[in-house]
Amino acid sequence: MMSRRLCVALALLLLAGCGQSYYKIPKEEFRQTVRTLGVLPLLVDENSTIIHPERQGIVDLLRKENAGKEIPLVAMLREEKAYFDVRAIAGDPAALFPLLVSGSSLRGNGADIVRRYRFNPAGVSEIAARERVDGILVVIMNGVERPEKRWDRDSSSMSYLETVYNDILVYAAVLLPTGVVAWEYPVNGGGKFLNLQYPDFDGAFFNRTENVQVRPISLAGLGRTLSERERGLFREEDLPRRYKELFEHFTQVLKPGLLSRLGNGDGAAR
Repeated sequence: MMSRRLCVALALLLLAGCGQSYYKIPKEEFRQTVRTLGVLPLLVDENSTIIHPERQGIVDLLRKENAGKEIPLVAMLREEKAYFDVRAIAGDPAALFPLLVSGSSLRGNGADIVRRYRFNPAGVSEIAARERVDGILVVIMNGVERPEKRWDRDSSSMSYLETVYNDILVYAAVLLPTGVVAWEYPVNGGGKFLNLQYPDFDGAFFNRTENVQVRPISLAGLGRTLSERERGLFREEDLPRRYKELFEHFTQVLKPGLLSRLGNGDGAAR
């Protein structure tokens, strides 16, 4: 009986793992179809839910920090040798967004809420044909409100505040020239890139109240967070930590398999 229960448990885990796939089409079909991947500049959804006293400043800050970041992302994807070629697509992010995006909606519940996007087939086809790519990687930073439990940073405290917080999330998709979404991130929640608010436990302590206020992180503080770099053994990293971690994750989940660079391009799956 125990062995049967174990088999059932393993089967459930496998099914759960299948449900976590980033691929919206069969992985083998993706591998055979998307041989040349174009990477757009990182986009910002300025009409998404961004609740901050300096709302436009947040949008401008994200655009400033995003500028040029597609270049290291292309380099990191190339290193994985999962595509025949990976190339950067030039363009103005503010102009690319309305050309490509036709709408969005919130999906999921509670802490798993994310924003999903719909795309304009004509705009996608135009870019794919012009750049001669089989797929387009689009990355969109967007604001979302969702509940979360955040703990007091004081390691001796067991206090937390569970409420709705406003965060910047990352959505990403690989689009086929027809506008079909072939790969999508995140899966079932996740995708957090930047906290816009924090629970003020110190303020509650000094004001002798249990009413912990949620306060906005200053624009200067957000800027320092986005530009923060890890220090290596001999020098500081070139890429800010937040972007480095995000791009490293992309390189791991965007590997459909190795492609042959010779002959007719038939490759073996990794």
